[in-house]
Amino acid sequence: MTDRSANLKITVSTLTRKRPEMLAALVRSWGDLVIPSNCIVRFLVVENDKVANSKQIVQEAGSSLANGCAIEYVLEPELGIPFGRNRAAREAIANGSDLLCFVDDDEVVAQDWLERLVAGYRSSSAVLLGAPLRAAGPSGRETGVQRLMLRNISNRYLAKEQAAARRGALNDTGGVTVVTNNWLGETRLFSEVGLWFDETMRMTGGTDAKFYADAVGQGLTVGWVPDAFVYETIPPERLSFWYQAARGRDQSNTYMRRKLKNKPVSAVLGFLSIPIRFLGLVVAMILMPIQPDRRFIQIARTLGWLVGVIGIFFGYKSALYKKVSGH
Repeated sequence: MTDRSANLKITVSTLTRKRPEMLAALVRSWGDLVIPSNCIVRFLVVENDKVANSKQIVQEAGSSLANGCAIEYVLEPELGIPFGRNRAAREAIANGSDLLCFVDDDEVVAQDWLERLVAGYRSSSAVLLGAPLRAAGPSGRETGVQRLMLRNISNRYLAKEQAAARRGALNDTGGVTVVTNNWLGETRLFSEVGLWFDETMRMTGGTDAKFYADAVGQGLTVGWVPDAFVYETIPPERLSFWYQAARGRDQSNTYMRRKLKNKPVSAVLGFLSIPIRFLGLVVAMILMPIQPDRRFIQIARTLGWLVGVIGIFFGYKSALYKKVSGH
């Protein structure tokens, strides 16, 4: 068991593929981090591609980290998010790290992000912790419709953050799923417990949610840190109604397929909720003119949910991460 009060060795990692500008911004934000006391921090970029497109970017962006921490780059040519995540875990274990943190390559981290995340870990008994995601502000290049969707996403993230703060605590997430956009876990989850990101789910997405469900299923303590913030940069192509609908479709499809496999009774209840979801879609459309900053994304996501779940009956299976956006 890790001694939380002693010196901790931490690997902070991201998985990237064809997002050079976003990745460079993340690495720069890493350099501005306050390093927690009694911690040795190493940054790791795992490129999930056949060729090393981002190696030079990492070397250039990481050559002058203000906090003096080391940054390393590895290429994982086996395509698929779980392969990249597991490669990061193996690298962290080989490095002797006690903790592994994940953030996404389209994010930047707050200056006190790691300090607050580690403080939450040290004040808890959790072996896996999550924290909030916020939307970054507009770039000024968005269209009016894209700005509307960005406001919707920001409000959606804020509502999730507030709900997680009410439900979660350092030793109990209250059912809030810990995902890899803001994630801290002990490396022994991999090396001793034997939890890994499911590589059979190569392109579907949802492997982090499954990892969390597996950890909970084994009775491990999971927790929530309410004040360790990361900020997602949302490119214009993700600010379309149809992108958000497609994302809702594929996330619901993956989630329901996992339920069918592991908890079929729960999945049946999900299918029975289809009429309620349809009613919610109608209500959101009625309220759209008076609540545009909240209902636009609700309509897109609910429509996507319905298509993703009903699509199971017709053989549809998510391939959410075959296409990379934001580069």
